[in-house]
Order: sequence, then C-alpha cells, then structure tokens
Amino acid sequence: MTWKDFPNLNREGQIDFLTMQDGTRLRTASWPSDDDSRAIIVLVNGHREYMEKYSEFISDLLGRNFAVYALDNRGQGLSERLLPNRNKSHAENFDLFSNDLNEYISRTVMADPKAKELPVYLVAHSMGGHICLRYLHDFPGTVDKAFLMAPMMGFNLGGSMMNKILTTMILFTDWLGFHKEFAYGQGMGFSKTRHLIKKRLLTHDITRYGEEAELIAAKPDLYVGGATFGWLKTALDSIEKIKQPKYLDNISIPVLIVLAGADQVVDSQAIRDILSGHENIELITIEGARHEIYRESDQYRYQLWQKMDNFLK
Repeated sequence: MTWKDFPNLNREGQIDFLTMQDGTRLRTASWPSDDDSRAIIVLVNGHREYMEKYSEFISDLLGRNFAVYALDNRGQGLSERLLPNRNKSHAENFDLFSNDLNEYISRTVMADPKAKELPVYLVAHSMGGHICLRYLHDFPGTVDKAFLMAPMMGFNLGGSMMNKILTTMILFTDWLGFHKEFAYGQGMGFSKTRHLIKKRLLTHDITRYGEEAELIAAKPDLYVGGATFGWLKTALDSIEKIKQPKYLDNISIPVLIVLAGADQVVDSQAIRDILSGHENIELITIEGARHEIYRESDQYRYQLWQKMDNFLK
C-alpha cells in the first residue's frame, strides 16, 4: 500500500520497510518535519492494528503542524508476521516491541531534519500505550512527553473472579505447550457480520468503523485473526513487569493517560491501580467513550482533542 491508500489523508507521506537487528522487517510511514512543524509525533498503534486505521487521526495531527512517524508493530499490519499462519498474533517476549520502538526512533525518527530542535512526543493506543511505557522505562532521555489512550494494563474479562479463572487457564494452557496455538475464541477469519458485532466494544461511530472493512477488503493481508496463548502469556508477563515496585519511577517525563469510560476491552481499573500515584502521570476519563477513542464519534473525539491539544501545546 502507498500513502494514497490511506483514507482521509490530507498530505503525502512516505512508506518504508525497516529491517530490525534480528532481521524482522517492519513497515513504517513518515510525514517529516517542515518549516512550520511544532513537534514530532511517534504514533504507536494497538493490538491487531495497522497504520491505515489511524488515517483520520494522522490527518488531524498533520493539520496541527506535527510531523508524524508511525509503524506497524511486528506481527501486525504489513510488518513481518512471526508465524507461518499470518492470522496468528504471536509474541515470545514483549521486550522485542520496546526494542523495536527504540530502534525505529533512533534510526528513523531522530534522522528527521529537525529532530534536534523539536520536541518528540509519543502518542499511542492500547497495546501501543503499554509498549510506550516499556520503552520510556528501558530507553529514557529521547522523548519529551507521552499521550496514551486506554493503555493495556489488564484485560476486561468480565469481573475479578472471571479474570482470575481465565488468566489461570491461559497460563496453564501455554505451559502445556500450546503457546503458538490460537487462544480461546481467537483465530476466526474476517467477517463483516462479526465485524459489526464487535463495533459495540470499540466505537459508537458506524461510518468510521465501517472504513476498516473497506481497508481489509482492499488489502486482506492487513488482517490478524487473533492472539495465541503465547501472546497472551507474554503480555501478562509484561504487565507484571510494569507493576513491579519503582518500575514507573524510572519514567520522569509528563505522561497523560486517557481512559475510555465505557471500555470493554482493557481493564480501566487496572490502569488506575498501576499508574496512579505518580506526580508526572495524569489520568483522565472520557465518560461514555468506547475503547478506540481516536475513531469514536465526534462528541468523544472533541474531548480527546481538547485534552491532547492542551497537553502537547
């Protein structure tokens, strides 16, 4: 896909592939700085996502005179998949995502003509927010602020008791050797019917949500069927790492966390429990918004942009 395949995009960008140190190829996109740029945004997307989903959001950033850099995380979008069955979202260690982000920022973002004079901000959603917290801890000193939407600090599995039961089942099944197999309820091919059913978990906006089906119809390779037991196991391990005492003390830059008040995908209470109590980390909630706030209906997106504009000004 070229930048012309991104819907609602108002400025030409550049699509590239970057080979990581371990040989994995990641798809990246950039809209570098110009004379009017006020800052550089590094956009990190969520689980099973790809850059095209953020086309309108990227256009909004460009309209605010931000330079924008984005990537498809390994195993997602048009970046290299990690198993022969490209429908499987798999991970052996979440350290790799943090390392990828560091390598991308070091090699590509910091090569921007104005990287040494403009502030650099992280903007991320869901799993991307989790990756950013890992990156900020592991590689301090490059980024000036981070704006994280509904970061993945736990899964909304239906209450504390059900969460414990399902977590135990995930860990046990992975221990049995099924770490490369689809987890419960995962692995389905793309279906417009199931896609519409999932809408109630993600956004109120039927038009914005419908664009995803058109994107996948045009380029089926963008689609990921679901997570393996190994992905879930290593995600849970990474969450436990962030929960370690003093882990977040290593992050000193301003961080704004925006929660979706009607989130049914990630556990908002877990986000509050883990991230509250740090002077540099602020948490706010957009009441009524569903998980994908960046492509919610206008009443929620307006509130999101108010928070973001104030934070990044």
